[in-house]
Order: sequence, then structure tokens, then C-alpha cells
Amino acid sequence: MSDMPANERDAVLKWPNSFYDRGVKQGIEKGIEQGIKQGVDQGKVEASKEFARKLLNKQMSIAEISELTGLAEDEIVKLEKVDE
Repeated sequence: MSDMPANERDAVLKWPNSFYDRGVKQGIEKGIEQGIKQGVDQGKVEASKEFARKLLNKQMSIAEISELTGLAEDEIVKLEKVDE
């Protein structure tokens, strides 16, 4: 590499850093996307639980609430016990 012109040598030496920087940037972007998705998914679950609580207050059956909200029956039973 010593017989290489200085500008070419500098460019070659920067390659590993550019690959590293690009990898870090892509990793950060993917992490942000996953974080947003998890937040949205968690919000949907919380909305379903709140709806299930309202249906429990209306004396609807656990099976019907499960069908309407997509929550498992045992999760609805837990909600029912918390509200008591």
C-alpha cells in the first residue's frame, strides 16, 4: 500500500469505516421500526382490554367478549378479577 498515491490510500482506508457506518445506520433504522411496531401492537392490546372491561361491565359472557376482542378467555378472566 505504500506505493499507492496518498489520495487512493486514504480512500481505501476509509472503506471499513463506511461499511461500519452504513451497518450502524441500518441497525438503528431497523430498531426504530421495530420499536414503533411494538408500541402500536401494545396499544392495540390495551384498547382490546379496555373494550373487554366495558363488555364485562355490561354482563356479556366471557366467550362473547373473547370472540369480539380477540383476547384469550383466560386473559378476560384476569381482567374480571382485577376489576372486582
